[in-house]
Amino acid sequence: MGLIGRFLLFGSILLVLVSCRKSTSANWDVDAVVPVVNSSLNITNFAGDSLFNTDNTGLLNISLSREVAAIKLDSILKLPDTTIVQTFTSSSPFPLNLTPGQAVNSAAPSELEFDVSGGAKLKMINIRSGSITVKFSNSVSEPIDLIYKIPSATKNGNPFTLTETVPTGTNTLEKTYDLSGYSLNMRGISGNAYSTIVQTYSISISSQAAQNATVNFGQGAKVEITYTELTPDYVEGYFGQQTIKIDPDTASFHITDNFKASNFMLSQASMEFNILNEFGTEFSGSIFNTASINTEQNKVVPLVTNQLNNININRATKVGTVIYPSVKSFSFRSDNSNILPFISNLPDRIAYQGEIKVNPLGNISGYNDFAFYNTGIRILANINIPLRFTADYFLLRSKDTEVDFSGVQQLNNVNSGNFVILAKNSFPFAAQLQGYMYDENEQLLDSLFDTSVNSNIIREGQLNALNEVTAPTQSKLYVPVNKTKIDHLKRCRQIRVQSKFIMPPNPPDIKILEQYSMDVNIVAELNYRVGLTN
Repeated sequence: MGLIGRFLLFGSILLVLVSCRKSTSANWDVDAVVPVVNSSLNITNFAGDSLFNTDNTGLLNISLSREVAAIKLDSILKLPDTTIVQTFTSSSPFPLNLTPGQAVNSAAPSELEFDVSGGAKLKMINIRSGSITVKFSNSVSEPIDLIYKIPSATKNGNPFTLTETVPTGTNTLEKTYDLSGYSLNMRGISGNAYSTIVQTYSISISSQAAQNATVNFGQGAKVEITYTELTPDYVEGYFGQQTIKIDPDTASFHITDNFKASNFMLSQASMEFNILNEFGTEFSGSIFNTASINTEQNKVVPLVTNQLNNININRATKVGTVIYPSVKSFSFRSDNSNILPFISNLPDRIAYQGEIKVNPLGNISGYNDFAFYNTGIRILANINIPLRFTADYFLLRSKDTEVDFSGVQQLNNVNSGNFVILAKNSFPFAAQLQGYMYDENEQLLDSLFDTSVNSNIIREGQLNALNEVTAPTQSKLYVPVNKTKIDHLKRCRQIRVQSKFIMPPNPPDIKILEQYSMDVNIVAELNYRVGLTN
């Protein structure tokens, strides 16, 4: 719970305790000084998942890593939903009078070729998920037994096999079968084909048939087989030569969710793009229209560089199922890009666009391209920011604190009072504290403090000529509590606390050192009306 939330909770407990005394007929006002919390705030409290380190002068540096974009397996290789119709019928030119259990026909293995995207020619696929849906029809006067096999699809050494009794009529039976965990050998009957599986079947009059059946030429079974949502766990073969467009998009890129600033400009920053290729195939390509976006300020800063125009990425390698990605790195500094204004924009989104070419040199792997599920090409941005900057001001926001005072009736008995803030500030700038109350619909109700009289300004630490703090400054602030604040507190469900650090006019570079902090002690001076009756 935040500072204000803790205070209110403590005060509420005190009120409840007072209300539990023995009944009398007296009424009186009570003054109380209630300690609330002691806390030490450092800028690292507000940095989310960023990592901090210090240089030899004690200057804090923010180091963070973000994934900007990722191209997954389904972007370069798609196994389309495929529907085929197969007929399993008598080839005899003469009518056959068959008894229950007697064979109608059987067929030698045949091939089914998949039309894989991008001209890919695959040797094998391990299926992570997917299914076969089959609609069965029977033109014979009695039920028939159908055995349909895919010898090239195996699971635990056993081929995929359907054994069904099909009633007479059209589409008299429909079933869906799970293909998860099956391995597909895509080399066909001869072992020289690609993207091709082998299938076979046999049909007979059902052993459960009530009587003999006369089967004419062309009569038997028909099946409509649909392969649906086949997702590979592993794929091997040749992925073809294709160009994949990366449409304009944005990625979340929060440097920090609770740091806001006006006219903010870093003195130094660097960014490294690492492009990781986890596919067993070569790529070339380019990334363009890269920009940092600050959506709150509606500000966009394009990245100016020529490093991303021509990119060639080697294939990954593997040992068993362990992948060793190929890595391509690009370093952006102030001497080869506009990285300072790009990062100083404090982006929460990164825009990008591009294209990649798969196997730009052709089938140089000899049908040994490979890819695993959930792998791909990943673009990571690693950023280092020394905390030396200029700004008009900057804001640090705490996370929202959930509260609920709707059931605390004693809040109606508060006459008046103050929040008393005792602060020791060793930051090189003054700070203005504020808190905001939100209702259950996240609508702003009120602020905690009245800023019109500057009653909540904490003075900056004592500075030397280098704008470094030589000693902290002590401040004691009184923030009044009134009836309106109490009414809003009863409706409040969230409190958000904000510190606004105010820079002097024409500020020099401000350095944030590791030892800078703000120690805050808050007490409450409150006056209560206590009324007790027999």
